[in-house]
Amino acid sequence: MDEDLITEPTDRRALPFAEQLVLWALRLSVVGLKTGAPTDHPVLLAFRKVGAEEAAERISLLTRIVGFGAERRVQIGVPCAFTVTEDERRILDLVAIGQSGRGVSGTLVLRGMLSSAACRAAAGLCAELGEMLATAGVMLQRPAPPPRPLRVPANLPSFGLVRAAMP
Repeated sequence: MDEDLITEPTDRRALPFAEQLVLWALRLSVVGLKTGAPTDHPVLLAFRKVGAEEAAERISLLTRIVGFGAERRVQIGVPCAFTVTEDERRILDLVAIGQSGRGVSGTLVLRGMLSSAACRAAAGLCAELGEMLATAGVMLQRPAPPPRPLRVPANLPSFGLVRAAMP
């Protein structure tokens, strides 16, 4: 994991249970993909305990799509890492958005990280994963919306910002 590329570190231990579960499963699945270690069974058992056994398959597929459809090096940590990378945060946010059931396309969330085809496939899997977890009662926190720009009435001066930039 390249610590220099992490823009907003988050402590994994502060995350709610549902996000920790998905993050752990994603990280463990990446370890299995990279090393060939049999990691599918522990992920299956973890999701079985929360009543979302079929979600384990979606995690495995999502890992493969991210691994093979990446446009750049995707930052996924090891299962015991405390820091949540920006890429992991994007995936967690996309699963949370998928729980809303509104059919929101999440391809923009993954743009720049995955190829366009991989973005579509990963967004669909994240939506399915979110729905499966919601059915089992495991709810992720929705990401906070970006701050809205302040509306400045047209009759107010521009505080010299435009004039100062002009010669």
